[in-house]
Amino acid sequence: MAAAADDDEIGRVMSLFFTDGVLGLDGGVSDQAEREEYDEEDESGCLEPFFYDEAEAVAEAAVAAEKRRLQEEERAREQEQRAKEKKARKALFKRIRKYDPKRGTFYFTRYSFGNPLTFDLNEESPLGPMRYTDKIYSEHEETFRKCSSANILSVKIVSSDDDPLILTGPNRGLVLIDDINFEVDLRIKDDRLRGKKKELNRGTLRIDGILSTRGIKMEVENDTLEGKLGTVEMKYAVVKKEAVEATVEIKVLEGCFHGEVSACTTNIQDIFMLLDGRTCGARAANRDAQLSRRVIAVHRKEKLLLTIVNQDDAVPSGCVTQTVGFTPNINGSEETEVTCGSVRMVVKVTWSLMLMWKC
Repeated sequence: MAAAADDDEIGRVMSLFFTDGVLGLDGGVSDQAEREEYDEEDESGCLEPFFYDEAEAVAEAAVAAEKRRLQEEERAREQEQRAKEKKARKALFKRIRKYDPKRGTFYFTRYSFGNPLTFDLNEESPLGPMRYTDKIYSEHEETFRKCSSANILSVKIVSSDDDPLILTGPNRGLVLIDDINFEVDLRIKDDRLRGKKKELNRGTLRIDGILSTRGIKMEVENDTLEGKLGTVEMKYAVVKKEAVEATVEIKVLEGCFHGEVSACTTNIQDIFMLLDGRTCGARAANRDAQLSRRVIAVHRKEKLLLTIVNQDDAVPSGCVTQTVGFTPNINGSEETEVTCGSVRMVVKVTWSLMLMWKC
């Protein structure tokens, strides 16, 4: 019975071969199989013979190993750089630790750069401008001592053709006792990286509080920082010994203001941009102009000059410029009305000394 079953199985398998046309009736290969075999031989005849080049393989392996080594070294350098920057930031915070006598506590002041469109100099402290505007000083005031200050005039990426970055801040006058440090963290968007940001420049800029305050002459200075993809340049002017904080406010009384506002002093002619025309929208009547920056340091013996430029379609030239001057004071405020084309506005300047407690 077992032998009969095996014969039946063999017959069934053979019938499948015959049905599929793989084997001929005479037990040979069918015509269709011969044609397929011929086609395969014909196609294989077009291929070039394969030869194994051991030397080339070894060279490719060496190149790949070298590439991996360089990548590992680059990652190690980046980790080391990040560790150094973290350590430097910790030291930076210790150096600019300040004391608030009214609160009886210490606080930290930090200046940070934002994205390429905006340069932030905002302070992480509860203190604002006009702290001593209402204070009455006597001729023999000994509680405080007068200090130097600094104005950040402009920040730009030297290696590009872009305009200077739009500045926002600081929110109050900078007291220059020791160094003032600025942390740089500039990034750009790269569409090839699916919207991720690529590091443009990162590090620290510094104003030397000791060297910058020597002598009497005040002039424009600068500090630069080399980065991966560009160099950042910061221009600044130090106000020596008798710095007064000026806080500027502008209110539109009539018309629609669209333009820019800048400041300078009689000693430093380089402009300090308070409102950049690139960000200034229409300012309707009875509205305050939202200045990008409103605080500037002025020496007590020089004069503050504010220049207002209005893009005015009502005049033939299409642009009207007015300059108004203010004499510094140790406290109080003053205001003046300015007509700039079809726009009428009030410009107000509030004064305050920038002081520190005597040790």
